[in-house]
Amino acid sequence: MQHWQSLLDFAGEGVWGLDLKGNCTYVNRMAVSCFGFASEEMVGSNMHELVHHHYPDGRHFPDSECPIYDVVRKNKGVRQVTDTMFRKNGSPFVAEISAQPVVVAGKVTGIVVTFREVTDRRKEQEDLQKAYELAELKTAELDAVIESMPHGVYIATPDGKMRSNHVAKMMSGGEFPSQLKTLERALAGEWSTETVRRSDRWIRSVAAPIFLNGKILGGVAVNSDVTQLRLQDEALRRSEKLAAVGQLASSIAHEINNPLESITNLLYLIRQSETMEEVLHYTTLAQSELSRVTEITLQTLRFNRQQSKPVEVDMADLLRTVMALYTGRLLVRNIDADLKLLNAPRVLSLEGEIRQVVNNLVRNALDSMSNGGRLLVRLHPQQDWHSGAPGVRLTVADTGEGISPEMKPHLYEPFHTTKEMTGTGLGLWVSKGIVEKHGGRIQARTRRGEGHGTVFAVWLPVEGGANLTAPGG
Repeated sequence: MQHWQSLLDFAGEGVWGLDLKGNCTYVNRMAVSCFGFASEEMVGSNMHELVHHHYPDGRHFPDSECPIYDVVRKNKGVRQVTDTMFRKNGSPFVAEISAQPVVVAGKVTGIVVTFREVTDRRKEQEDLQKAYELAELKTAELDAVIESMPHGVYIATPDGKMRSNHVAKMMSGGEFPSQLKTLERALAGEWSTETVRRSDRWIRSVAAPIFLNGKILGGVAVNSDVTQLRLQDEALRRSEKLAAVGQLASSIAHEINNPLESITNLLYLIRQSETMEEVLHYTTLAQSELSRVTEITLQTLRFNRQQSKPVEVDMADLLRTVMALYTGRLLVRNIDADLKLLNAPRVLSLEGEIRQVVNNLVRNALDSMSNGGRLLVRLHPQQDWHSGAPGVRLTVADTGEGISPEMKPHLYEPFHTTKEMTGTGLGLWVSKGIVEKHGGRIQARTRRGEGHGTVFAVWLPVEGGANLTAPGG
């Protein structure tokens, strides 16, 4: 018996024996340690009443429902039943229990019970189950959010798998539009935005990579139908163009009116002339004034010229012709114009649109100098500092009152203007769009107070922009 007791004490599980009445006949060291009773307290005691007396919820657990006693009642062993047991101090723990009948000479004489505490394992399982349920809940919530978004959502993984929401299926059948490369860039680790035209619709795509612990798990792209916004933008641009043409027409009418008044006076003098020499002199002067009208008319036609394709434009010539349209206004407002145009390469562009940009900048500069000042226009070749691409830089500077700090953050937003009565608030917004379409950029510096004024600088690449198309294209 001492030999068998020693073997039981070194077992890795708790072990106790029961007689047919349910009383403990022996117990090993592991069971004594786990329950907290002395072996003398356990041997001879009813084990069910000692350590198995309640359900986990606190209800009394009758021995008639105890699965261990079913071994005697049904002569059938129990294997790995998980149940709650109690220590001497009343604290519960979860145990995995097995019980087998002890058969001697063909008769059941008792029960041997083995158990191991699995409280930690049970807690881990419960925590894992809770985590799994939480993950399922979060996944369901995320699916609901994705499905409720009014945009097409595409999620791709590096192995080529794709999932999309119902809006994406409506927009493109669930397949990512082949014209867009944003999702491909996202899988390569890049953030990108792109707008393309598909049949009669415009699609804007914003995409980003999905990272986890520094690794790319996939990419997500959100596609939006921006056709209506595009149409509204085009309508605004047309509105600004009409406004620009109207303001330009006013300047042209003033420029033409001066020589016409001179011609009217010269015709009167011709009628009053008494000699042929006087007639010839006044006729020559009248012819000169008519040439001035012709020049203004030709410059106006050049301003409104639109090409179906971009052409190489001499920026110096373009600046001179635009400035010529404002000669009268410069004189009336006592503004000194200073042009310094260095030799610069021709720029591939839509000439009419670039003229519109220059006209907007010059007109804004003049409007800021109602009491006179200086207008400085510069042109020189300049490489892009980032890519090294050849280009030209033109600047339009004034000594006007400067731009207020409140207005500066909204310079290129539509409907923001300092000219409440005459401005549309679209000029700089349209100009920025034209410059960016040509692959360039526009920047502004301004100062109020002493040494006040504003400088607008436009950089344009010689080869034009990748998205350069005909107006409205």
